[in-house]
Order: sequence, then structure tokens, then C-alpha cells
Amino acid sequence: MNEILKHRIVGAAVITAIAAIFVPMLFDAPVPDVDNYTNEISIPQEPVNNLQESLDKIPETRSEVLSQPKPAQVDLQAKTIKKSIQKAELKTELNGWIIQVGSFSQEKNALEFRDKLRKNKFTAYVDSVSTTKHGILYRLRVGPELDEKRALKTKRQLEARYKVKTLLVSE
Repeated sequence: MNEILKHRIVGAAVITAIAAIFVPMLFDAPVPDVDNYTNEISIPQEPVNNLQESLDKIPETRSEVLSQPKPAQVDLQAKTIKKSIQKAELKTELNGWIIQVGSFSQEKNALEFRDKLRKNKFTAYVDSVSTTKHGILYRLRVGPELDEKRALKTKRQLEARYKVKTLLVSE
């Protein structure tokens, strides 16, 4: 290619690029007050509760503190709190029931059987346990079920459908 033609093509490309950048600047109208826009922040109002009355009731001297009667409500509140904690502890002690369908030495086998159970609408999962005698075992389990009767029903269904011996485990 001719050297002069190369220079003309490069020059035309440079002029076109400069024109594409600067010509729109000449024809665009400037945006007024661009720098004056800010985000509006709404400050919440001051709380309505006036705590000054409570602060005024606080005793200031040792004698004022000692002259105050002992609050009986604190004991009632402590008893109520203890009862609610005991109730919460009872609720957390709910046991679930899990049906162990089998233990597998190969994870692949456990996962295949799990998928088969899931296709038939059972909530199946695989977890692993390490033993000294057999190494890692993959346990195939179905559940959990909160009701023991429902767990037993599911256990019987699994045994009848898949001809396996299952184990009902309390958690």
C-alpha cells in the first residue's frame, strides 16, 4: 500500500475520533445547577416520652437510697422469668424421629438410593459417620418426624416398598 495513502487513512481516523468526542460538547446545552443536587436526609422527630420525671425520682444521697422500700415486684418478675425459661427448655426438648434405611460403605450407593426415595416423596438425606472398625459409613435416613406414630407408619411403608430392614432412631 502506498505510504501517502496510509497517512491519509490514519489522519482521517484521528480527525473522525476527535470529532466524535468534541462535536457533541459544542451542541449539548449545559445542565443547570448540576452541583446543587444533594440527597435529602430526613431527621426523625425527638421522642415524645419525657424521662425527666423518672430521673427526678432517682435518690441522690445514701439516706434516700436506704429509706426506699424494697420492691416486691422484682421477685414476682424473677419468678415469671424462671417459669418462662423452664417452659422454653421443655419446648426445646422435643424429640424427633428418624428412620435409618441403611448404612453404605460407598457414598455413590447411598446417594442413588436417596434419590430413589426422594422421587417417591420421602424426605431422605445421607450423612457420614467415621468408625474404627468399618471406616467411613454413609447412613441413609428419612425424616425427621415429630410424631412417633407417623414415623412408625413411614417405617412400615419403607420396609414394604423397598424390602429393607429399617431402624427407628430418636433424636
